[in-house]
Amino acid sequence: MIGHLSGTVFLKDGNSIILDVKGVGYKILVASDVLAKAIKGNLLELFIYTHVREDNISLFGFLESLDLKLFENLIGVSGIGP
Repeated sequence: MIGHLSGTVFLKDGNSIILDVKGVGYKILVASDVLAKAIKGNLLELFIYTHVREDNISLFGFLESLDLKLFENLIGVSGIGP
């Protein structure tokens, strides 16, 4: 499970970014506050929630660990998904 990534913003696309971490590009779904701070070519550190399903693996990125904890609590409620 991926819990933290630090790298250079390679691309912003809709509600996601591609973060280049030592030559590997990770597509990470992010909220508008993260998009605002994600400037192409700049370093960005994110706390990551890794969501695994049988047909998909998704990464969700957060600037603060408390935001990640809130997200984890919300998706823990029955009927609410990422």
